Amino acid sequence: MDWRGLAGCGVVAAALGMGTVAAQAVTFTSDARLTLDEFARAHGENPARLEARYAATGMIRCNGVYSTGQLTLRDDIVTTAAHAFYDPAGRPRGDLSACTFMVEVGGLRRTVPLDASTLVVGTTDPYPLPPSLDWAVVRLAQPIAGVHPYTIANGGSDGEGVALLAHRHRGWVHDGRRAIEDCRIRSEAAKPVGLAPREIDIDCSAGDGASGSAILEQGADTRMVGIYVGWRSSHPETTGPYGPDHVNFGIAVEGHFRDAVLAAVQAEDRARQPVPVAAAKPTVVNAAASAGTATATVAAVAR
Repeated sequence: MDWRGLAGCGVVAAALGMGTVAAQAVTFTSDARLTLDEFARAHGENPARLEARYAATGMIRCNGVYSTGQLTLRDDIVTTAAHAFYDPAGRPRGDLSACTFMVEVGGLRRTVPLDASTLVVGTTDPYPLPPSLDWAVVRLAQPIAGVHPYTIANGGSDGEGVALLAHRHRGWVHDGRRAIEDCRIRSEAAKPVGLAPREIDIDCSAGDGASGSAILEQGADTRMVGIYVGWRSSHPETTGPYGPDHVNFGIAVEGHFRDAVLAAVQAEDRARQPVPVAAAKPTVVNAAASAGTATATVAAVAR
């Protein structure tokens, strides 16, 4: 039986008709996750420069639930997964105006509130719907100076070398530290339908807290190919080789997702200060019609 889960945010959900699934994400026998210090040494780079290069990756906290996000194109625009903000029942994870984004800059942690009135998501009910809708774009209440945001790429093809950069993998030997791993896109699990982003399979390992992590082109340019959102596995609690029954996957930054990022940039260019609104309600892009239908797998959502 094939289980599908959304990547770890710290909440365990039940598989339909199959009891509780404790897996938070899939790990592979090829697991090569490194801390940024280890990665710098392995590649002959200066650790401080590497830390600065990847400082845009941070932790989103929403009322006790954590996930990964990153500054994208601007120093106050964050991209992540929609399920960072909405639970398996399609409910907000508490008061979204209480959500924060934390990064490490020069060895110091900086925490900034998210501006929930600017939240744009592919869907407010990401668990039962196609993964192509599981994206979110949100502004910070204020910019974070001294951090270079990631740019966005047009990549995402089979065999492309990428790196997964997460703020946290609970259960990993270096839990609590940012983790990076070079890996590859192994297949485009679903071709784009209309303006829905493509789903891309990767052979990077992941853990609880990796939801929304940047899938980056390898190298020093920090160009983001996509974000990590979930897994499929017939043995999600057991390490194994990458294969059709043991996969981590993300979605490309394209279609409605890319449009939302660029729209946030354009809005900022028009006015740096957010416009007050009466209520912090998200904007939901009407992408369902172009996303296709969900696969016939049993849905096991891992947080």
